[in-house]
Amino acid sequence: MLDKLDLTKTTDDAKYDATLQEYKDKLSILQRTLREQKIPVIIVIEGWNASGITMAVHEIVHALDPRGYTLYKIDKPTEEERARPFLWRFWLRIPPKGRITLFARSWYTRVIAEQTQKHSWEKSLKRRVNEINTFERQLADDGTVILKFFLHITKEEQKRRLEERERNPLTACLVTASIWNLHHHYDDALPVFNDFIKETDTPYAPWTLVEATDRKYAILKVYATIIKTLEKRSDAAEEGKAKKQKTKEIVKPKKNLVKRHSHPEKVLTKDELQDTLSQLQVEMLELHYLLFKRKIPLIVVYEGWDAAGKGGNITRVTRFMNPLGYYVVPVAAPTVHERDYHYLRRFIKYFPTAGDIAIFDRSWYGRVLVERVEKITPEADWQRAYQEINEMEEEFVYSSGGGIVKFWLEISKEEQLKRFNERASDPKKVYKITDEDWRNREKWDQYDEAVDEMLARTSTDIAPWTVIESDDKWFARVKALRTIIAAAHRLL
Repeated sequence: MLDKLDLTKTTDDAKYDATLQEYKDKLSILQRTLREQKIPVIIVIEGWNASGITMAVHEIVHALDPRGYTLYKIDKPTEEERARPFLWRFWLRIPPKGRITLFARSWYTRVIAEQTQKHSWEKSLKRRVNEINTFERQLADDGTVILKFFLHITKEEQKRRLEERERNPLTACLVTASIWNLHHHYDDALPVFNDFIKETDTPYAPWTLVEATDRKYAILKVYATIIKTLEKRSDAAEEGKAKKQKTKEIVKPKKNLVKRHSHPEKVLTKDELQDTLSQLQVEMLELHYLLFKRKIPLIVVYEGWDAAGKGGNITRVTRFMNPLGYYVVPVAAPTVHERDYHYLRRFIKYFPTAGDIAIFDRSWYGRVLVERVEKITPEADWQRAYQEINEMEEEFVYSSGGGIVKFWLEISKEEQLKRFNERASDPKKVYKITDEDWRNREKWDQYDEAVDEMLARTSTDIAPWTVIESDDKWFARVKALRTIIAAAHRLL
């Protein structure tokens, strides 16, 4: 790919000046149009050192309203970012609807720089390719326009530019020993870049390879591609024909293999269960310190029927744990600000650093439960979410070396009614019962169907569901803690 580019392409000054101003005017208008259409845009500028990335970005942003774009210069990850999954910091930088985000270098530079320093890096790099393609596809499926550019120059041209920078007192500091070292390994890096670009050139996030020997020619090509792509997308949206990239179809299972029971088969007394729980809480404390010491993160997800006992369960699980090493994320309906982003972003934001435990009181599964039943989200979007969720959980486990424990707290319809009435008549608990709880109960059968499909389609080897029989609250607490402890042992 790269080796077939004609790097002798140039443009004259007169054409450049006239065309550049025309392109800037068009991009300025497009920015306002896309903002009105609520279309998010990502522009990635990659390339060799000294290939003209800074100049390209400089010319692009000059055409944009600074209130409508964000520019990120991606460098080495911070200590906190290193303690989280690879794509975590990029999820936090995706644009909301109607904004443009530019990346002067991106996940591509970092993954190659980081992975080639490891043993068996080729296998690891292939895994990163899959992660990146999934990341970009999920954003594209949600309506984001993704443009990717790679600025290509020869080794000789790179050397000339680096020497030119060294002679200039103002830019000499930009040419470091590590940059010269990368230059000396140009021939080794070329096939790596070539293969990486080829593997990540997709219909939903295609690469544009830019002949960058002539800086002005390169800038015009970048501009022309941006404008052509954004005009096409804007026109399609205006006509109501904007189509999202289709994801791989998932065949629905014939039946849910995750069995759901609300009452435990073996009945124990409350005293027996409390004694067992106390012992398990001590064991959990010890395991918590080991997870922290070995920097292994853990996610615990709680889903279940209203009044199933999620809050009490979480309280007992964390009773002896060090509060500096875990946190609970109570999930409610997304805010207006959060709805402007891909729905997974607000959850990924709270994923744990290495060694921490994040407990989600409800989670991303609201996409296929409440948003489905209440018709908040179009069917095509929540149907796509099963695959996206499985991919997200797999990426977390792979990137972080951690684990995910998922609980569905099952109670009978009769037990739920009993607890609702108890809450309504108890001044200390009346705040727990709302009109929404009663409305949800009226749709029990619809939620029951949604839960069945959720368990069937998202219980994976990496992140299986555990159904907790929760008619007996003390049994539920013991089973949850046992399950977390078993998962922690497998991770250690």
